[in-house]
Amino acid sequence: MYSIIRVLGASLLIVCASAQTPPGTTPATNNPLAVTYGSTEVTPGIRLERTQTSTIPIFNYLASSSSPSQTYTLLMIDLSIPSTRVDPSALDSSAQLPLALGITPNRTTRLHFWQAGLTFSSDNGTLINTTEPVAFYNGPMPPAGDIPHDYVFYLFQQEAAFAPPPEDSPFNVNNVNAESSNRASFSVQRFAEGEGVGDLVAANYIRVQNPGSGGSASNGTAGPSATSATTTSATGGVVAAPSPSPFTGSAGKLGAVREEVLGPIVLLGSVMMLFG
Repeated sequence: MYSIIRVLGASLLIVCASAQTPPGTTPATNNPLAVTYGSTEVTPGIRLERTQTSTIPIFNYLASSSSPSQTYTLLMIDLSIPSTRVDPSALDSSAQLPLALGITPNRTTRLHFWQAGLTFSSDNGTLINTTEPVAFYNGPMPPAGDIPHDYVFYLFQQEAAFAPPPEDSPFNVNNVNAESSNRASFSVQRFAEGEGVGDLVAANYIRVQNPGSGGSASNGTAGPSATSATTTSATGGVVAAPSPSPFTGSAGKLGAVREEVLGPIVLLGSVMMLFG
């Protein structure tokens, strides 16, 4: 099934000099990727409730040029997974070990969303994706009682030499959406240095905390009572169906400053819930 990221119209964005990624982390950039959950516009490090982030957000991007040949890839990564909650025996030794560096040395990462192959069409004003997401969107669900988790959105240029993960990789499209453990320990640093991955052109991040007790698995995914149903809204955006439990999930290179405004973009058909 193909998905389209549709430009809804130009909007004026105020470009701030503040960091768009968590302090002390790499890769890093000051270039803004505007992210909107419902009516809430994300500012770097904003605290959101889990219920506000269960469905995929809207993204805006400022670009100096919009060549039909330019391709982008978008990641959402949780940098705050407690390393002690990850079972190394369940991970791939070549792709996931040693554990990817998280927000601090005793924290690792989790992949929540990966959409590759995004291109801009100057003819009809759309960013078009002709492939399924590599990793379907998983909303934040940090472990109960843990610190606030940092979820970072990274937008990279995607070069012609870029290739999706091979079939034997846990991050391959057929594997990452099948097993919860295959989303663990995703190294953004290694990804940024990979063949065919260009500059980090924009970013943003949110913080989400689960102050409750119980109801979540040790790896930050939703508990076993949750369902995986989704429904589609009248406008075509994918929304979560009513469920007794929350959504699954826990959770350099610098681009040049961008000036031309591309309007809000909505990812369609890109949400999936997985429970480990």
